[in-house]
Amino acid sequence: MAYDVVVIGGGPGGYACAIRCAQHGLRTALVEERELGGVCLNRGCIPTKALYAATRLLHQTSSADEMGIAYAPPAIDLAKLAAWKERVVSRLTDGVGVLLEKNGADVHRARAKLEGAGQIVLSSGDTIDGERIVLATGSAPIEIPGFGFDEEAVWSSDDALALREIPARLVVIGGGVIGLELATIYRRLGSAVTVVELLPEILATVDLDRRTLATLKRALKAQGIDVRVGTKAEGFEAAAEGTRVRLAGGETLDCDRILLAVGRRPNARGLGLDEAGVSTDERGFVVVDERLATTADGVFAIGDLVPGPMLAHKASVEGVALADAFARGPSTSAIDVDYERIPQAIFTDPEIASVGLSESAAKADERATLVGRFPYAALGKALGMRESEGSFQIVADEATHRVLGVQIVGAEASDLIAEAALAIHHDLTLEGIAAVVHAHPTLPEGLKEAAEAALGRAIHAVNRP
Repeated sequence: MAYDVVVIGGGPGGYACAIRCAQHGLRTALVEERELGGVCLNRGCIPTKALYAATRLLHQTSSADEMGIAYAPPAIDLAKLAAWKERVVSRLTDGVGVLLEKNGADVHRARAKLEGAGQIVLSSGDTIDGERIVLATGSAPIEIPGFGFDEEAVWSSDDALALREIPARLVVIGGGVIGLELATIYRRLGSAVTVVELLPEILATVDLDRRTLATLKRALKAQGIDVRVGTKAEGFEAAAEGTRVRLAGGETLDCDRILLAVGRRPNARGLGLDEAGVSTDERGFVVVDERLATTADGVFAIGDLVPGPMLAHKASVEGVALADAFARGPSTSAIDVDYERIPQAIFTDPEIASVGLSESAAKADERATLVGRFPYAALGKALGMRESEGSFQIVADEATHRVLGVQIVGAEASDLIAEAALAIHHDLTLEGIAAVVHAHPTLPEGLKEAAEAALGRAIHAVNRP
């Protein structure tokens, strides 16, 4: 079988690329060995956020008596919670299958291997040909020496999301996005959680300012999550009860499970990259140019396989942009993706969301800036929600007032960042945001107030010189 485009990998980047290619009238095939939707829908973004929402109820009801509303102690039916999470996942993955079918993309349920010259051999025994091939196989969890996923005591993020048990004591190795999100969920479920991070700061790979991180660290401590930064986990052994993690310096931590969440690696093994002439860098990422083309003719790569933030929406926008480029015909121009304006959301408690430059990054770039901040504690809606922890921060160019970046730490930050992303995408100024009438009382008022504060004319906060 011959196709105009063959996409290998059915995650957010792969299925979006296949759908858009088919919409352009290109004969399109998508090859996926496992479930449609990839890691994000099945073992990542979606199940994590479903459990984040479910466990938030536990946090809210535990302190509702301060409003005069009392609940009996909640009972957690872990099997029922896991089944509900799976229904959410299934609804979305089934929907992806329907969209591919309705748009005319063929789906091959098999493992793919490149054979060169546009040929792909499937584990089903079939061979298909693609004039253009898109690699979109995503990423996989990283192991470190002394902590293998084949050990019963060691969990990957996949294991943690399977919800087989609630460990009384959980040690999370890795203070990045995945580690902190799962630490939040399991602390709400009742686990005593300790986070061990090798680097001197949590979320070290995310461009966040110290005020944002300080707010999160205070909140984590208040929730009872013990965070150890600058600490190396060297190994573990069986203890009288459970498992004992050995830390550098001789300290030990007793636990019942270890969650290893130190990052992810490109999932390129077994694809036949070497045979096809596809080069990778020293970290295993596929080398691509500004067109997302690899070193092999007619082969492209997107998403977690290539350098850049490992975000589902980054993969999706690359997949769609690549499909649009295919429809335009042969081109030497760069793919139209502005990587500096891709937002990110982190589902800790409180949530963190950002887009564009941080204040520290702007200073490092020697940009003259205006910075405005506004606290959640000054928002009537936030007080009524009992969500007063957090703030809005906006960074703008001093000369033009064009918005360069926004950080939000607080309730519903993941939703609130969309307005900021739109503003930055369209090069809006502080005045442009401040002039928009925001409904009252709402949380989005905080962004308007932060813009006013940057201009030195805040109404509901003290203006700083």
